[in-house]
Amino acid sequence: MDKDNQFRSCSFYMQADDVCHIRVKDLVGAGFTVELNDADGTAEDETEVTPYGSGTPIKYGALYNWYAVDDVRNICADGWHVPTSSEFNNLLTYIGVSAKETLRESGTVYWSNPNTGTNTLGFNMRGSGGRYDKNETDSPFFGLREFCYFFCTNLDGNSNPYTLQYYKEDDILNVIAIDYSGSDGDDTKNCGASIRPVKDSTTLTHGQTGTYTGNDGKVYRTICIGTQEILADNLAETKYRDGSDIPEVTDNAAWAALTTGAYCSYDNDNNNV
Repeated sequence: MDKDNQFRSCSFYMQADDVCHIRVKDLVGAGFTVELNDADGTAEDETEVTPYGSGTPIKYGALYNWYAVDDVRNICADGWHVPTSSEFNNLLTYIGVSAKETLRESGTVYWSNPNTGTNTLGFNMRGSGGRYDKNETDSPFFGLREFCYFFCTNLDGNSNPYTLQYYKEDDILNVIAIDYSGSDGDDTKNCGASIRPVKDSTTLTHGQTGTYTGNDGKVYRTICIGTQEILADNLAETKYRDGSDIPEVTDNAAWAALTTGAYCSYDNDNNNV
């Protein structure tokens, strides 16, 4: 069963007392057998298989400020790190002009309609949105199913964090520093963005998959694109490498005033993680 056809719906019609065994793989590469047994005499049985297998189902992941990226306790598990802008640029250079479609999750569950994403590279880029750095009077969250950006470790000359950004309306995917170019006291390090750790070195080759276990025990899918193994899900980490908690901050004013690491979920709704 190839990757693009995993876990799409199908029907099996059997005689009473027939048994059908199907060998499948989940999206983290584990193989297992599904048994359809029509011993009750019905014409059709159904079974539900989770595409993550033993992995942790991730929807949009968490949103972090840049201080969580820069914390010496390390948000990434041992052997992994938050990418630099150069590493994300290497990713885009390897992929070429078709990057937007091949990285973006297909369908209209995680992106607004229409969506031309093919996700052929298995990166599973979703419209996870973001959080403003300011104390907004209305909702501080924006861009769900329309926008995503991923923090880099490095800053530009104005101390604005670099990010890999995609905005569906403009259909532009690039690595660029966050810059509000205003004078109203914005701190771009307090924007809420997603994180995709990269492995320090990998034995995988292009297209191969693996797993990543976070500091709090969540298990994520990984994908090797070119020579870089990277998470194939947005990070939903709640602990630093030393086991200490990353604070969850939901209050707008408190978030805007932060100078230390924190995370939140989109709309402060953990169902979005």
